[in-house]
Amino acid sequence: MTTKLGEVHKALMKEAERVERLTVRALAYLGEQCVKKVRDRSGKESWYDQTGNLRSSVGYVIAKNGSIIQYSDFNQVKQGSEGVKAGKELAEELVKRFSNDYVLVVVAGMNYAELVEAMDNKDVLASTELWARNRLPKMLEKLKRQIAK
Repeated sequence: MTTKLGEVHKALMKEAERVERLTVRALAYLGEQCVKKVRDRSGKESWYDQTGNLRSSVGYVIAKNGSIIQYSDFNQVKQGSEGVKAGKELAEELVKRFSNDYVLVVVAGMNYAELVEAMDNKDVLASTELWARNRLPKMLEKLKRQIAK
């Protein structure tokens, strides 16, 4: 009996690991698409870089139960090393608000990102957030199908 229980436990743990891999992969894909939508636009479509800090501060983290399990690349643009640091720090801070289950946090970490959207009427994260909220139900359905296999 003990052997069979051990085998069942081992099979359940293997399945749990598979579900986690699929979940993280789906969230990472959505996060990468969001980062690409924000970063890979011309100045006319978004904003014109002065220092590169705002564009460098764009990235994401994935966390499970409040612990970060994956970071995106916060790639430096121009001299935007301050943006890389600010983006990571903001993402790490925001994750602390979510202590249950999985979370994808996408950020533009410079403290003036909101100001660029409000004052200069430029799109930093707003349209990407709407796009991601629209994509999420489809992504979750696909994830459910993958898990059921």
